[in-house]
Amino acid sequence: MSEVRKVQRFGEKIDQRLPAKSAFRVGRDTVGLPHSYLHYVFCGCFSVTNIVERGALLPHSCSEPKQNALWRSMAASLPARASLAFVLISIVEFTCVAMTAFASAWVYHVLASTPGLRVKVYLLASCFIGAAEVCIAAMAGQFLHLEKQREIRFASAGIGAAATTFVVLTSLLFIFKLSGVYSRGTLILQFVSCLTAVGLVRLAAYRTFQNAAQEGLLQRQRVVLVGRNDDCEACASQLRKSGGGLEVLACPLGWDAASGEATHFDRATGVRLVERCRVLQPDSIILLVDRKQEDGTVGMLLSLLRQIPADVYAVPTHRDIFWANAQTAEIGGLATFAMSRRPLSVFDLVVKRTFDIVAAAAGLIVLSPLLLLSSLAVKLDSRGPVLFVQIRHGYNNEAIRVLKFRTMYVSDSAEFRQASKDDSRITRIGRIFRKTGIDELPQLWNILRGDMSVVGPRPHAIKHNELFTPRIDSFDRRHTVKPGLTGWAQVNGLRGETNTLEKMQNRIEHDLYYIDNWSLLLDLKIILLTLFSGKTYRNAW
Repeated sequence: MSEVRKVQRFGEKIDQRLPAKSAFRVGRDTVGLPHSYLHYVFCGCFSVTNIVERGALLPHSCSEPKQNALWRSMAASLPARASLAFVLISIVEFTCVAMTAFASAWVYHVLASTPGLRVKVYLLASCFIGAAEVCIAAMAGQFLHLEKQREIRFASAGIGAAATTFVVLTSLLFIFKLSGVYSRGTLILQFVSCLTAVGLVRLAAYRTFQNAAQEGLLQRQRVVLVGRNDDCEACASQLRKSGGGLEVLACPLGWDAASGEATHFDRATGVRLVERCRVLQPDSIILLVDRKQEDGTVGMLLSLLRQIPADVYAVPTHRDIFWANAQTAEIGGLATFAMSRRPLSVFDLVVKRTFDIVAAAAGLIVLSPLLLLSSLAVKLDSRGPVLFVQIRHGYNNEAIRVLKFRTMYVSDSAEFRQASKDDSRITRIGRIFRKTGIDELPQLWNILRGDMSVVGPRPHAIKHNELFTPRIDSFDRRHTVKPGLTGWAQVNGLRGETNTLEKMQNRIEHDLYYIDNWSLLLDLKIILLTLFSGKTYRNAW
């Protein structure tokens, strides 16, 4: 049942009396979460959070009017707030990081057979590492509004906080000349293990929190939508995509689609609306403003809604695509709306480029015997050059020269035709190379030069781009990052011939998902899937 329909049915229940059988109602007493450590931690604080944060112990035998009793009973049945959950996540993270740091010191001491483990030194250092990581994360606001964050961003932000902690620790050891007391091997092992521990804790905490919010164990961020029915439906659908951390309710006003005015809307109606919102105790209120609504009506609504202790937002619905991602920004003292931002920040670009250089250089060195043997095989298999050079679109639609091992017979025909299954133009060794991806390895040089990245949308032939650009919206947005040796679309089986619009659209959707959700962890995941997942090579020919 839609949220709008739920709210519409509230009025039908006003005359229903509250059950007198039970004396109290405390949230929900049944949750379907998996049995995990964090689950039990959350369960342990559930009752305390319910009473302290919510005041949810509400007698059913109250002498209030029916309508107020109904709304208060609804508010009492809403789940507990998540403030203590954020504190618990930080405590669990501190404990895990500190224990991991000390365990790493002990493991290195055992493996390296160093004389005498300085227990006090490493115990204090481990507590410092845990406390500093949590403080840095808290100052960066990483524990705020967890329900609004993406899982991969939450985990990568924690890894960044842990890395910053070790930069601070290393600097302190250098400044106070404690390098002789603190083993470098221990420091390196602690760095690797603590970053891994933070990433795993963040992933577990995020999923446990989202599941707990969906099941009602913790209160989600409560958002109340105020506007026309269809606008509420559309906005609620968009908000639900953010995960289980948002609880979306709606107070539709019955705006008339033809006139854009509220049906029988006056100040008394607005006051009743405010009372309904107040009892629901929203964290945020979003007023959905249509361009045909009168300024006086909207101004009156905003004035009334400000009486509620909640964040009040206004969203213009007549240009939802235009304003959906707009943010306020200032350029040279001029207030503006930022409509779009580059997909990767300067820091992200530095991290990604550093990883590309290290990975490409290591790949060229380690795979040099394979590259030499492959060159010899191409030369002996058929006449023609070893490498095939093709002009393709790269970053910002700039033309780049992409290198590949030649996998087709040399032909004088200039006609563009995409390779297909059982293509007679493919050589014997070329068929093996295309199936295993060996033909793409020379692109490690493109990566080292800066034309490409290890992971990113695969570069298409220019003729291919010219064919589909007019037919697919946002096609060229895939060129806002560097093309990659492998990509999210490829590890999901979207390789091979794209001879239909549907196939290309599916590939573009995966490319845009990668761009919108980039992180170093996602890059590492794609690399591992490229190496070990058979799905990656399903349609390779």
